[in-house]
This record gives sequence, C-alpha cells and structure tokens, in this order.
Amino acid sequence: MIPYDTKFQELSSRLKLASGTSRTSVASGCDLFVRFITLRSKSLEEDVWDSKNFDNLKNHLVERGKHFMKRLSGSRKSIAQLAYPFIMDGVTVLTTSMSRVVMEILAKAHEKCKKFKVLVTISEPDKRGHRMVKELRSRDITAMPILDSSIGFVMERVDFVLVGAEGVVENGGLINYIGTYPVAVMARSLNKPFYVAVESFKFYRMYPLRQTDLPNESKYLSEDEAEHPVVDYTPPQYINKLFTDLGVLTPSAVSDELMKLYI
Repeated sequence: MIPYDTKFQELSSRLKLASGTSRTSVASGCDLFVRFITLRSKSLEEDVWDSKNFDNLKNHLVERGKHFMKRLSGSRKSIAQLAYPFIMDGVTVLTTSMSRVVMEILAKAHEKCKKFKVLVTISEPDKRGHRMVKELRSRDITAMPILDSSIGFVMERVDFVLVGAEGVVENGGLINYIGTYPVAVMARSLNKPFYVAVESFKFYRMYPLRQTDLPNESKYLSEDEAEHPVVDYTPPQYINKLFTDLGVLTPSAVSDELMKLYI
C-alpha cells in the first residue's frame, strides 16, 4: 500500500502541473489541506489515531477533508462581506489581471447599489485583464481596460487599488500576477491605498526578500527560465490591508495567522 504522505505529494505535484498558472496557490493550498486533515484535536479521542482500525481513520480524514472544502467554498463570500463597505459611491478602483475574489467583492458592492468605476490593467502577456473587464460588464459594472504601461498616468484619478493574490508569504508580502509590484510602487508614491483580497489557504510558508528569491516553479509555467515570468513579489511595506476570510489583516499579522494554521 502506498503511504498517505507519498500519495498526497503525488497528487499535489499533479495539481501543480495541471494548474496552467502560477503554482504558488496550488502549493500553499495542498500544504494547508494536508495539515488540516491530519491535525490532531484535543477533543478527538486518541483511539481514532492510535487504533489499528483503518476504516475509522479513513472516515475521520474524509470528514476533515469535507469540512476543509466547505470552509474553502465560502471564503470568497466572507471576504466580499468584509471588503465591500470600503467601496463608496463615486470611487474609481484600479485592479490588475483577473481575480475571482476581487470580482466577488465588486459584485457585492454593485448588488448593494453602489456606483463606482473599475480600471483593469490588460496584464500582458496573456491579457487576462480583458476577461476581467468582460465579466464586470456582464454584471453591469462600469469597467475599462488600460495598458499596463499607463498606470502612472491613471493613478492620480484612482481612489484605491484592489488586487487578488496567488499567495501571501510569511512577512505579509504578496505574490501575484506579473505587473502587480509596479502598481503597488506607483500607488505608494501617490499615497493611494493598496488593498489585497486573498483566501487564507493562499498563505504560503516562504520568506522572500527580492524577486530572485521566488522559486522557479512559482515564477514560470515550465522549467525554461528564459520565458516570461508569470508572477512578481510585492514587499509588505506597499500593502495597506489584506481582506481575508480570517478578517481584515495588516501584513505584519500574516505570520501570526500562519502559526495558528500550521502549529
């Protein structure tokens, strides 16, 4: 019989290869899933773990997995409920690329009859921003695509920046689709708030200090380092708040939340 840890590692590797995007969120999600379903609870009878009855242990793991997925499936709605009050009538929001959790927040604000405008960077090289604009317009939300190189020009008429995340690392820094870092730098230079919307399963046990500290499996879709990187790293000092399913956090609070999740 294949050991459970070996099987989990194999399935995790398959998910990373099949993701078709940055593997950061897949890696962090898989790590947290394994940690969650194998966590020993003080309220749990010890004989569930120590028993030689395989079926009892299997049923326990399955139930823990279902609980994890239930919590995961509701995370975006929880984040939207926390974040939408920050969107006031008449504001202009700048976002980058395509983010489902950002979409959820904007849709919630629109549902509450708030009037606002969204600027979306096209996000080269695959132009994901066009998908975001199309989805926003399908929900009757005013949205306009902008060139990645135009952020310096448009930033002065933006009220705040709201982006999603591929991952949030231990120091509260952000790994997200390429082009996010210069947006954050420009926002800081013009004193515009920079917010991140992220599910807690994307909290990642990594501590990069510069772009080159990101592992190649996070930066590239293949092993060819000559290709265009798909993500960049934004240091925590450029981030004002993180909207998460654990609450509204500052970057410095991320390490505490990671300790709670993994210890």
